[in-house]
Amino acid sequence: MYEISNINIDEFIPDEEEKFVIDNDSKAEWALERIKTEKQDMERLIKVCEDRIADYQQKIEQFKQKYEQRTSYLKTLLHQYFLQVPHKKTKTQETYELPSGKLKLKYPGPEFVRSDEKLVEYLENVNPDLIKIKKIPDWASFKPFVTVKNGKAVDTTTGEIVEGVTVVERPPEFIVEV
Repeated sequence: MYEISNINIDEFIPDEEEKFVIDNDSKAEWALERIKTEKQDMERLIKVCEDRIADYQQKIEQFKQKYEQRTSYLKTLLHQYFLQVPHKKTKTQETYELPSGKLKLKYPGPEFVRSDEKLVEYLENVNPDLIKIKKIPDWASFKPFVTVKNGKAVDTTTGEIVEGVTVVERPPEFIVEV
C-alpha cells in the first residue's frame, strides 16, 4: 500500500515496468490535492507577474508625465516661433521644416456625434434609401424548438430540417474541480 501523504509526482512518470494508477479513493484524493496545490502555485505566480506588470504600467505613466512636464514648455515656445515664420500651408495642415524635424499645425476634420434613433427618423422623411435594415434570427427564442436527428438540426414544430444550421457534435469534457 502507498503512503499517500508523501507521494512525489515525479515518481509516477510512466516507465515500462510500473505505472502509477489511481484505483482507490485515497489515491484519487491525493491526485486532487496535488492538482489543487499546482493550481495555487500557478495562481500565486500569475499574481506576482500581474503585480509586476501593474508596477511597470505605473512607471510607464510616470515616464510619460515626466516627458510631458519636461517638454510642454519647449513645445509652447516652438508653437509661438512657428506662428512667426513663413510656413507651407495646405488644406489640412501647415508645416515648417527644420534639420532635426518638422513643426506641424494640423486641421483635423470635424467629429460627428450621432444619435442613431434621431438620424433614422430624419432619413425616413428625407431619404429612406440611406437606412440599412438588418434582419437577424432570434436564435435564443428558436433554439428550444430545435432538436438533433441523424446529425441534422430539425424544427420540432414542423419536423423539417433547419437550413442554415450545422450541427457540430462536441466530445464530453472531463473537469476536475478543486
